[in-house]
Amino acid sequence: MQHKGFRIISIILYGSLSLLCFFDATNALVPQPQVKVKAQRNINNNHHQPTNQIKETSASSLSRRDALLKYAFLLTPIITSTSVLQPTPPANALEACRPNAHNCIRTTWTAPSSVTSSSEAANTIRDVLNSYPQKGQAGVDCNGWKIVKDELGAEAGSSSSSNTIKLEYKSCVGPAALAINLGQPFIDDLKLELGKDDANGSITVEVKSSSRMGSGDLFVNRKRLIYLGGMLKEKGWDVPNPKYAYEN
Repeated sequence: MQHKGFRIISIILYGSLSLLCFFDATNALVPQPQVKVKAQRNINNNHHQPTNQIKETSASSLSRRDALLKYAFLLTPIITSTSVLQPTPPANALEACRPNAHNCIRTTWTAPSSVTSSSEAANTIRDVLNSYPQKGQAGVDCNGWKIVKDELGAEAGSSSSSNTIKLEYKSCVGPAALAINLGQPFIDDLKLELGKDDANGSITVEVKSSSRMGSGDLFVNRKRLIYLGGMLKEKGWDVPNPKYAYEN
């Protein structure tokens, strides 16, 4: 959240500076009244004949072209700095964890070759998720969990839905929750997305388990994924050991 706040403040300051420079450039572009310089008498040293010359100069030293060139870079849309410089993730792809995060795990589960349809894989995932105890396990998720959004089931690669499922898990209320969260449980997010491995056509599930608050999680996300992954292993799925972002 702090990074987003700094970005918003930077955009506001940059926008204000751009507007000020825009008005400055606009004033430079407005035609100014021309001032005629009084005739100057030039004396010819040889013949002493007077000549009158009228010189006209612009009140502004900047031409229109100079003004535009001077301020053009400030008039570039701000969106360039926030979208073009950052690669856009593929549609429906789960976002990555923050670099070196100690409270976020990103991994991939792969279905066995006997699972050939997304609907079959989706049913297996739902069964495993629903088997997770509402009172938690291994000292984590004591205050229950719920499915926030379920769009699993479309054939892998289909655009009919995002093919994802999102869940919320509530932590036990320990000393940390009492000290910094007013005695309320912490909330973790679990996001799963069905897809296909382009190399061998296997059905995959992209997984992201993360905490909303703090910089650590006392290994809660790992314990959750070990439990869920263990049940999938029993069904023949390939489930790697869950690693935090800082461990990769």
